[in-house]
Amino acid sequence: MIELEDDEAARQFENDYLFRKELKTREINPKISLGAEDNDFFRNRIIESNPAAKMVVAKNSHKRIEEAYKIADSFIRKEFVTHGKVLEHLFDLANFLKNDVQIIIVTVDDDTNAFTVFETLNDRGLALSQTDLIKNYLFNKSGASRLIEAQQKWTTFKSAIEAAENEAEILEYIRYHRSSKEGLTREKELFKRIKEKIKSQTQVITYLAELENDVQIYLPLLNPNHPNWNEYHPNCRDYIRTLLDLKLSRNRPLLISILKKFSKADIEKSLRLIVAWSVRNLITGDTGGGTLEVEFSNQAKLISTEKIKTFAQLKKSINHLVPTNETFKKAFEIATVSKSYIARYYLSEIELSYHSTTEQKTSTNTENVNLEHILPEKADLIKDWSIFSEEQHKSYSHRLGNLTLMDKKMNSNQKSASFTEKKKIFSASEIKITSALATLTNWNTTEIEQRQKGFAEKAVKIWSITF
Repeated sequence: MIELEDDEAARQFENDYLFRKELKTREINPKISLGAEDNDFFRNRIIESNPAAKMVVAKNSHKRIEEAYKIADSFIRKEFVTHGKVLEHLFDLANFLKNDVQIIIVTVDDDTNAFTVFETLNDRGLALSQTDLIKNYLFNKSGASRLIEAQQKWTTFKSAIEAAENEAEILEYIRYHRSSKEGLTREKELFKRIKEKIKSQTQVITYLAELENDVQIYLPLLNPNHPNWNEYHPNCRDYIRTLLDLKLSRNRPLLISILKKFSKADIEKSLRLIVAWSVRNLITGDTGGGTLEVEFSNQAKLISTEKIKTFAQLKKSINHLVPTNETFKKAFEIATVSKSYIARYYLSEIELSYHSTTEQKTSTNTENVNLEHILPEKADLIKDWSIFSEEQHKSYSHRLGNLTLMDKKMNSNQKSASFTEKKKIFSASEIKITSALATLTNWNTTEIEQRQKGFAEKAVKIWSITF
């Protein structure tokens, strides 16, 4: 209305639908108030249209408010402002919203009844998220006398998680935290398990206090550069970075328990063991992902209940679960790796084993180093690679022995070239596992197998389970 130079109509809309100004103080009182996390943003950005607040989009809920504002603004401009009789159309829309749209207000006697109604209504409409159900249940059980306390604790850990990652991590944190105490808790059963275990007001506040406190343990698991790692051995950062790079998160219940209960020296050794266990399992596939999460959670529960108190006890407890050197070596010798980020990690660690200092560690950043298939994925089996049959190409092109690392600047348009042409590039590489290829006369199945056997010898030592 202001843009259409109808200030009187604009003031009328503001008074009827948005806010009123106190006559004496000129203070703005919005028609609606949002929750504690969103109210200030809503007031500044939408109600008062404060330009300085436009850039302060700190939470996902803020983004949704911002997006809703943009959708409404875009709709008005598209449907009305670009047509004739703009004010007439806007007044018709306002009258429709005022007279024909109904909002049902359910008034209840107390918060307990409010939460019950909330759950009942949503049970008959769109399904609530697990997070909403858990929050609603805990707030309900906290009672009127401790509701604010419960809300504050929830907001504290929720905001910390949102700042570190995103809202999806909130449910993950609650689930992994629960699994660390009680064994594996799957997402679909999380709400049910919480309702079964947490029933009294005291139990709710105690549980929320644990979530509030333990989030400071969980956040470093999402970020190897978190300042909390300054208190631990420098290797701990690398172990966490490795687990993140390999997209391995099912170990987090165990990591939570270890960080809560173990000494710092035992934490460093435990993280190293978990990395070795995880890598060996990736290669052998002895324990499926779901089964491995069960084992991680079982060990976490044993630590939480103090049936396991030290690294030595943990190692003994999982000894039968970790692939042996012989099993790991044999599996590594024939391993096919289809995921580039995993292959790049294996090769980077193997390359490092050829150097005397970790300062020469090969980058795993795809902007700097490419994963190279020596026998190309798209090979000319008639001209350049006739030594390989179609079946051999299919079987060997993704074998770890057929993969290497290349500086991105050197890895030009030779991806599908013959081995003779590729050797010219390999010879100039500073990466030892790559430059060594230039000494070979041919590249065939025998060379791939021999190279991979050499890698397997290294792998047993790199991901050692001997302490």
